[in-house]
Amino acid sequence: MPLAALDFQLADESATCALAQALALAWTQHPAPRLLITLEGDLGAGKTTFARAFLRALGVQGRIKSPSFSLVEEYTIDIPDLQFKGTLRTTAYHIDLYRFSDPQEWEDSGLRDVVGGPGISLVEWPQRALGLLPAADLTVHLEPAAERRHCIVQAATEVGSTLLHALPERLESG
Repeated sequence: MPLAALDFQLADESATCALAQALALAWTQHPAPRLLITLEGDLGAGKTTFARAFLRALGVQGRIKSPSFSLVEEYTIDIPDLQFKGTLRTTAYHIDLYRFSDPQEWEDSGLRDVVGGPGISLVEWPQRALGLLPAADLTVHLEPAAERRHCIVQAATEVGSTLLHALPERLESG
């Protein structure tokens, strides 16, 4: 059961990116050692667009490849930490489970340690792991609706709830 949820009507791809960037900024203001965001929706719903914008907002430079064929793309993230006057370094993983057809593939992939460990994990097609993933902090469900996207962001942990509550008011659900 979600602790908090927000419902968004996203006018276009840039609005999807703005939401992802706002969530990334919220994480930089309230960093947690582990963050799991699952991205749900049909093909073309905007999952990879969301993940790319989130990673770009965290400072990832260069090409951000889709992990559709590689299964996982790994990025090092350095965030200025004002509290300790230093830099917070973590790893972000962009994972795509679309090609999984059997839950055993999740077990065999070795991703349990990646997703359950420290760092940020953005997981597309989490339903392909059929409940084997650790509990997601945030679930982002994207659905095309005419020329817009309908997006529901649900927080299932305190970390996720903190991030939702840290979103700027201009992004609040509408």
